Amino acid sequence: MTRADLEAQVVDLLHDLSRRMRERVHARLVEFDLTPPMAIALHHLAEPMAMGTLADRLSCDASYVTGLADRLEERGLVERRPDVGDRRIRQLVLTAKGRELRRRIHERLYANTPLLDSLDDDELAAFASALKKMLAAASPSASR
Repeated sequence: MTRADLEAQVVDLLHDLSRRMRERVHARLVEFDLTPPMAIALHHLAEPMAMGTLADRLSCDASYVTGLADRLEERGLVERRPDVGDRRIRQLVLTAKGRELRRRIHERLYANTPLLDSLDDDELAAFASALKKMLAAASPSASR
């Protein structure tokens, strides 16, 4: 098998793994009546965050985050607060209800992940290391 063949196989396997992980996450989020973007926003809101920063993290337009924040706020999961340094900037802050839901989601999504259960601790550490190396090589600063 050539390196090109092996790389193609790895890319195909990563696509398949990603699809299966997305399916699992979507199925679990139904239990919480959340859309994936809402859950991803909660994941990133471990600390208060400017709405523009959240848009950057989600790779979306700030106007999309406004609608997302509206839905999270309606459910009592976040509050909008003015930034102490710049009152024009709105910070999203998890409420107690939002922190609890975030904790439950993390517990449900990241504990006992069937797709990773087949790896022993050393294999899992090596896989994490390989993924970090790949992501570092793909970062915008690496391409300069």
